[in-house]
Amino acid sequence: MYAFQSELPTHLLEKGIITVDFAPQGRDISEGEDNHHGYVHQDDLKALVDFVSGLSFVEKDNIGILSYSFGIALATGALARYPDIPVAFLIDWEGPSSPGKDIQRGLEMDEAWAHELVQFLNNDREPTPEELSQLMLHGGSIFDEEYWEERDASRFAAHLPCPYLRVQFEQDHAQGPYKYHMMNIVNAVTAESGQWSRVNDNPANIIYSEGELSKYHFHTYHEGEFAGLSSVDSESVNSVLLAYIEEMFFSKPYQER
Repeated sequence: MYAFQSELPTHLLEKGIITVDFAPQGRDISEGEDNHHGYVHQDDLKALVDFVSGLSFVEKDNIGILSYSFGIALATGALARYPDIPVAFLIDWEGPSSPGKDIQRGLEMDEAWAHELVQFLNNDREPTPEELSQLMLHGGSIFDEEYWEERDASRFAAHLPCPYLRVQFEQDHAQGPYKYHMMNIVNAVTAESGQWSRVNDNPANIIYSEGELSKYHFHTYHEGEFAGLSSVDSESVNSVLLAYIEEMFFSKPYQER
């Protein structure tokens, strides 16, 4: 998961919200081989939630998951594959619908972020068709459909068993101003899972379309326009997340539908 070094866990603890920082197999100090948020990692998350829900001081009906970026594949995969998992809601910060498929579409639509990313993956050079076919991302080829099927958040979102809140900035940390990946996930939750969904503080349960995005509110960074992944304003992101986490735990807007 994409996470920031921040005071967010401390601020949440002060409000009575206990956080668990999760590193699946092969990440950080966890043993094993990195599964890049596939079924093995999804099973890891399910096991962690089961453990946490069994702790005597935990409110078993008020457990939430917060995912960062590609962590959405891990979170939606675990939730969709194990619908009885005791999770009250999922908060997603700017997760891709399916990284390989997103890049394929971005290239087909000539979107700047996709060209910039494949150049980065190819040592800052525009790849030849042969080089492009061999580029790897998150452990798999960009064009390996079977690989991304296991890590497709939009596919899992259609079977999400809990409410879903998407936190989205105007300038996405990976895909710039483009929001097709956001719509892919949110619309799948709303139209197919039947669960409550919302993007930021916009009205709930909306089906989003490209032509109407200007009607809705997307967050901006404190320091102005987003300048690149290495300069994500973590203070901006965490202040926004803090407010939404409090809302989902205490106000429970998803119960109002």
